[in-house]
Amino acid sequence: MDFNEDIRFAAVVDPQGTIQVYSQRDGLKNLVPFDETKQIIMRGLKAWPENDRVKSQLGKGQYTIASYSKIKRITVPLDGGRMLYITISNEPLKKGIFGNKKSYGHIADMGKILSIVDFVKDNK
Repeated sequence: MDFNEDIRFAAVVDPQGTIQVYSQRDGLKNLVPFDETKQIIMRGLKAWPENDRVKSQLGKGQYTIASYSKIKRITVPLDGGRMLYITISNEPLKKGIFGNKKSYGHIADMGKILSIVDFVKDNK
């Protein structure tokens, strides 16, 4: 979480949805109660086997992003059926690259997030 101040919450869950490790940014209020967060994580975890049905046509899934007005929710499949779950702020840049329109696309920064995946894989 130190590399990106927009990350609000990050967790690694096992194949049964048990949170193995998590971190939440200090000083932030939960937008969703923790019990509901666990249910969201379970839905994301259950979606990856369904996503794998097209692996032979599209390749292995790397991540999914669900964008809401307040946050982006990111899931990344890990080895052994585990999953990385991250929420990040979704505040737009005040002025986007297309003039005065707001820009929401800059925050995901998936290269940095996938470096977390590499770290998790290397530190099993």
